[in-house]
Amino acid sequence: MDKLTEAHDQYKNDLFRKMNFNFIKGKSVLDVGCGDGSDSEIFFKKYGLKTYGTDVYEHDVIKKDRSFLNFKIGSVFDIPFPDGFFDYVFMHDVLHHVDEPEQRRDYHIKALKELKRVVKKDGFVIIVEGNRYNPLFYPHMVLIRNHQHFPQKYFIDIVSEVYPKAEFRFFECHAYPTRFKFIWKFYNYLMDKFSPKSFLSYNLSVIDMAKNGDE
Repeated sequence: MDKLTEAHDQYKNDLFRKMNFNFIKGKSVLDVGCGDGSDSEIFFKKYGLKTYGTDVYEHDVIKKDRSFLNFKIGSVFDIPFPDGFFDYVFMHDVLHHVDEPEQRRDYHIKALKELKRVVKKDGFVIIVEGNRYNPLFYPHMVLIRNHQHFPQKYFIDIVSEVYPKAEFRFFECHAYPTRFKFIWKFYNYLMDKFSPKSFLSYNLSVIDMAKNGDE
């Protein structure tokens, strides 16, 4: 295993562990903005879910090595699946990309409402978004790579507008260099243990649709 693959696997394993969500085997999940399908692969192999994905293009890895994935090209504003189709709808680091560079609030709200359309009334929407002002994300992802992650307050605000009873959690998670890994793990521990939540790297919202359906 090369060092990039090892760091990627470490990151994904940490992310799903810290999400700490009890996926039920045999249920269906839609991975919105699935990219190369690496999250989808975890859903299928680790949790035994019927796995679907959608994105605005089909990544080469999906064409070659994701035969388990029921994939359709489509926009987050018009997801190509029927109403109430999925037990779980999952979106990881996608929402801040849906209207770059303008970042219009009404577009973010529209995307969040479309997730609501395709999930079952007793299903769950799970949204994971990087936090703009995390000490590692801000210089690396925002300033250097120009990823316009949301401030934590904005993320909570827009999700709560569409899902008033959404639950939120915050945690630290990164792909760490394999060299001196123990130092990075210690940093991660310190952030999770002592950092104000407003600086933690990931915002997680778990939305129970039984509590957030239409009144």
